[in-house]
Amino acid sequence: MLLATFFLSISLNLADSFLVLKKAYLPNPSLVGWGICMPLLFGPLLYLYTESILYKDFKFSKNKWVHFLPFIILFIGTETQIFLRDREEQLAIINNIVDRKIPTIFYWSSALIFLQFFAYISASFNLINKYKKIASNKFSDQERTNISWLSSTIIFFTFCMIVAAFNGFARLTPLSKYYYLFLTIIVLLIFIFINRVLLKALKKPEIFSLIEEKESVVPDPVTPKYPNSNLNEADKKKILEQLRQLMEAGKPYLEPELTLEQLASQLSLRPKILSQVINESLQQNFFDFVNRYRIEEAKKLLTNPADKKITVLEVLYDVGFNSKSSFNTLFKKHTGLTPSEFKKKNLQ
Repeated sequence: MLLATFFLSISLNLADSFLVLKKAYLPNPSLVGWGICMPLLFGPLLYLYTESILYKDFKFSKNKWVHFLPFIILFIGTETQIFLRDREEQLAIINNIVDRKIPTIFYWSSALIFLQFFAYISASFNLINKYKKIASNKFSDQERTNISWLSSTIIFFTFCMIVAAFNGFARLTPLSKYYYLFLTIIVLLIFIFINRVLLKALKKPEIFSLIEEKESVVPDPVTPKYPNSNLNEADKKKILEQLRQLMEAGKPYLEPELTLEQLASQLSLRPKILSQVINESLQQNFFDFVNRYRIEEAKKLLTNPADKKITVLEVLYDVGFNSKSSFNTLFKKHTGLTPSEFKKKNLQ
């Protein structure tokens, strides 16, 4: 719903610009300018969409409407100013826009709108970074922590906004003859992006809704603080020893979708306690901790396999990975070699 509203606001803004430049409002000049405030919706809608993807308890509550106050206020103010003018003044507004005789205050207003948009983009990336930190401390499966498609979506529309801004200001220069060309390019880029990237990424949106809103304010999970914890160093060492025994004997890391909660359950611990031990005693998050074991197991299979014909693909599935790209990335991060290079080097 939020994403659809975002696309609708873009479409309405573009449609209004096109109708003004084509003087389509001349029969009813009081209609001019209804879409000029639409860019004030772009930032809030992208930010709230990011929240809806990442928060499993996301609700469009009353306090969310605060994000739309600038749009509501400016829209009412703008439309009131236009409706209070007589027909001749309304026609003059249209002609001034077409002739590029726009008051300076309009450009200052546009600059503030762009600043508002980039403030929301910054907030969206901040939210994504918090999600990554929290998810990496709960899940061992990279598919549950990888939301690069969402980052790409935000970056793409930020690029479109920059191009649109350039196109708008270019109308005051000799480059104005390329206005419609740039406008067409923007529309085509959005259409291509929706069809090739966004629709594919949205097939399983539920796998990303993993955290609650209150969790987004926790400290950095790699070196978190546990002010209410009663664990002393002796307790940590005892739990760490139990954890290592379980990892070596039971090999729970072979389960591709192993979570912090599942592993804590096998040790009869609360997830928060296990998380604290991994974070503070090993200086790792849960994701890195589990996948280090998987990489070590993969190295054994590649170095001394029972079946000499075993493939890298078979190995990655055997040790708990379900993605070739994530396996290759993590394997090279830990060994400096790709799995194939490592296998070739150690089987010679």
